[in-house]
Amino acid sequence: MSKTHGARIAAPNTARAYRADLRDFTNWCADRRCSALPAAPQDVARYLRERATTRAPSTVARRLAAIVDAHRRNGYASPRDHRAVREALASIEWHHRDRRRPTAPLDVESLSRMSLCLPATPAGTRDRALILVGYGAALRRTEIVGLDVGDIHVRRDGSLRLRLRRGTVVVPPGSQPHLCAVRAWSRWRERARLLDGPAFRPVDRHGNVRPMRLSDRAVTSIVQRAAATAGLPTSYSGRSLRLGMVLAAAAVGAPEEGIMAQTGHRSRRLVQRYVAHVR
Repeated sequence: MSKTHGARIAAPNTARAYRADLRDFTNWCADRRCSALPAAPQDVARYLRERATTRAPSTVARRLAAIVDAHRRNGYASPRDHRAVREALASIEWHHRDRRRPTAPLDVESLSRMSLCLPATPAGTRDRALILVGYGAALRRTEIVGLDVGDIHVRRDGSLRLRLRRGTVVVPPGSQPHLCAVRAWSRWRERARLLDGPAFRPVDRHGNVRPMRLSDRAVTSIVQRAAATAGLPTSYSGRSLRLGMVLAAAAVGAPEEGIMAQTGHRSRRLVQRYVAHVR
């Protein structure tokens, strides 16, 4: 019996795709007289950017997975975690989203209308809390649904402290009751009788709160449903919360460093692209 030493065995189709992807990368490196194994992270980043001009992001991601797999099988460090590669992936995803489907940022007036139009039902109470917390903290969809009850704390000064993987984010009280993430979260927690576990959960048609965690796709559904209820365009998505907060902060003159501290962006260039919408 052979030993795998904990290594995962790829399915036949995946293995064939990896071989073809690695061959493409190896040929690319040969043309440029650079090493394919081990590869310099800067070369991997350049390769990904070039391929992204003619390939879908999913294909580019698979090419990187093949490169990473080859490095690990041969005892070399993965290039995936290097800053140059991370920034290349972020840039590729950004440009693809920009081409595929522009996302409308959620402005404060629209946020206000959505909050006011949400019903005082368990689902409406949850949706208001999710939208206001996600907006105030400029959270990604995965960050919103990844929150546990223990990650959210109301501080003595009335602000909301969120514990995330990327650090702590503080959301101040809202200027008006219907825009206050602190009040919205407190009401949802009380209504759902949350003590621990997922912070945002499914609610069935009878108003029963389920114990499982929402999917990240549910965030977009919640935002779009609230927008439709308020008579707003359906071009909003879960990302509209994060983008809207960035633009609102930029509109009042917040420095880029402060915005990056709130959003967790590591690339100043991406934040500058957001800010360019209002300056």
